Amino acid sequence: MKINRLFALMAIPALFISAYAMVPKTEKQQKYLRITDVQRTDTSLRIGVRLQHLPNYWVMVDSTDRLVDVMDTCRQYRILGAENFSLNKKVWMGPSGQHEGTLIFEKVPDDVKVVDMIESDVLDVKNNTLGIHLDEPESRIIPKLIEVSDILNDKKTSSDSWSGLDPNRYSDLSFYDKDGKTLLKGKVMDYHPRSGVSTFSIRTKDDFTGNEKVNIGNINSDGSFEIEVPVTYPQFDYFELGDIHKNLFLIPGDTLSIVTTMLSGIDTSKGYVPEYFGYDGTPDDGIVINLLTDSLIYDRYPLATLYKNYTVKENDSMKSATYESNERLGLLLDSVISDLPVLLSDLPVSGFAKDMLSAVAIGKICEMMEDLELNFRFAKGPSFKKDDTGTLAYQEGESLDILTYIAPRLKHKDLVYNNPLLICNGFILPNRWNFNSLFRDTGYAGIGFVDLGGGAYSKSDDIMKPYKDTDSFLDSIGVGNCFVAQLVRTNTFINRLKTVETPSYKALERCNSLIVPLIRHNDIQKMNDIVMSEYCNMVKDVLIAENALADSDDSFIFLDGTPEGDVLEKIISPYRGNVLFLDFWGIGCGPCRAGMMRQKPLLEELADKPFKALYISNAEEGLEASKKWLRNEDIKGEHIFVTGDDWKRLCGLFTISGIPHGVLIGKDGKIIDPDYHIHKDEPKLKKALEK
Repeated sequence: MKINRLFALMAIPALFISAYAMVPKTEKQQKYLRITDVQRTDTSLRIGVRLQHLPNYWVMVDSTDRLVDVMDTCRQYRILGAENFSLNKKVWMGPSGQHEGTLIFEKVPDDVKVVDMIESDVLDVKNNTLGIHLDEPESRIIPKLIEVSDILNDKKTSSDSWSGLDPNRYSDLSFYDKDGKTLLKGKVMDYHPRSGVSTFSIRTKDDFTGNEKVNIGNINSDGSFEIEVPVTYPQFDYFELGDIHKNLFLIPGDTLSIVTTMLSGIDTSKGYVPEYFGYDGTPDDGIVINLLTDSLIYDRYPLATLYKNYTVKENDSMKSATYESNERLGLLLDSVISDLPVLLSDLPVSGFAKDMLSAVAIGKICEMMEDLELNFRFAKGPSFKKDDTGTLAYQEGESLDILTYIAPRLKHKDLVYNNPLLICNGFILPNRWNFNSLFRDTGYAGIGFVDLGGGAYSKSDDIMKPYKDTDSFLDSIGVGNCFVAQLVRTNTFINRLKTVETPSYKALERCNSLIVPLIRHNDIQKMNDIVMSEYCNMVKDVLIAENALADSDDSFIFLDGTPEGDVLEKIISPYRGNVLFLDFWGIGCGPCRAGMMRQKPLLEELADKPFKALYISNAEEGLEASKKWLRNEDIKGEHIFVTGDDWKRLCGLFTISGIPHGVLIGKDGKIIDPDYHIHKDEPKLKKALEK
């Protein structure tokens, strides 16, 4: 492509050329368009570009694009044409995902040094190319990062005693640290404040307690950032900075140092990725696990393509296809478990790093097996559906033979069900354990519920009955009171503590009766320490409620003067004196749109009350489509669009890990409920209106 462009340039008479082409310094480049060179001529400004997208996708450059002088926005320069592609037409990407060409603009005077390439709106930072320095060459240097070869060529002596992952090493949960924190710091090498990104986020979760947090950090003007992230045990957490989306492995007490770029590349297997993303400092366990997970484990066992290769579509043969996919995954699991000791034994890394890399491979395969079963149950299993009369009724469905289905994993029972290290893989696998057919009833036993069949559960007066039923079931299939069973019971019980509607002695009495068999069933002391810590928090809530403090200011959440609080104050201050329902939504979220439609009658009912519904959305995610849908559906209320950074701040403030998400705020501006479900709890709203 470079040669083709040079031939095109040769066709231009030499007298038009006044400067040699160079790669210009550019402050912020688009994801789909990269500046490759710039030339000033006597009649025009020629900008070489590389269009890029995934193969078989297209990119279009509009004839309304223009250049704007950064120092004087009134000075703008039209686009005259293009070479090697046409304006206003789709340019389809081939296998390389790239297409090079030249954009020709009006002549730009020599005194104009820096311009922005504007696609539509000057304020639309995300889709514009900013800060093209017409006379200053690019001097960006890619830093030296730790590479896999640095780890493999380390002079450390390998641990000859390591012969494979032994779950017994972690049976006491010694890796759990209630007050654990990781220092996450980094540098965005080509960062510019005009990039439109000033924050980053990392989502953490404790799967023992269910505590979840979206941690928000700020990026300094020089591209540096630093945040102390609460992590109670080693875990993969979801990191997001602009277009960068990565799972990072964090270890309590460690420091993880990141070096990256705002420039996006196109990877056919991974989508949009930073042009480089890596780590500096000492290659300790955290860096080793992050690097080798991507470059060794995922590549060797194609774990990144499991969903593509094993997902089963809903059809008449879904049951047999699910069994078949599960069996193939079982063979992969067999292969991985036998191969890992050979692959990892001579690596010059710690035994914990080898154990964790093993847990990654095992956990990802088990995660896919769990998803197969879950997807089948949702598509084909028993469910409650509306009949011809519109009445919700139970309908029979198909089911998998659970013993046959888990047989490939039972061969490796200790590595799969008695392996606490699998929880470090991230929140997906523990979530599936809570809802799969094997342990779902075990979780309900932790809160004293028995299975009535047909997906219905009922509170049991005999606390021990659900334990006896589930113990007998787990023993019969050879799993027994394994780590996963104890985790699911513990997590379900703690979740019950947190969701008691009104803290009271009556609710506490019920929890007192539930906690005794739970603790007796937990073989792991650390698990019981976690339970008791959460139980004590509930006791404190009950004491506050029973001492008539429920209606005082202490029952509300007061916002300090943080940047996050400033964002919220900016949103709600115009509506002071009203009860506010904040509905965080996005145009790509079906449940969000359905919920807003369902809210219409309630909003009409409250039209004359001191009440406002504030629908809040990320302006960088489908702004025009959102506006069109709101107009077409006549959605009443206040429609507020915030920047991507402010959206992240609000997600961190309210721990929003998914939408829709509701918040209820009183007339005085204080938060009544940070996780409010308007359809389930109208009384709380009406009580707030009466104050």
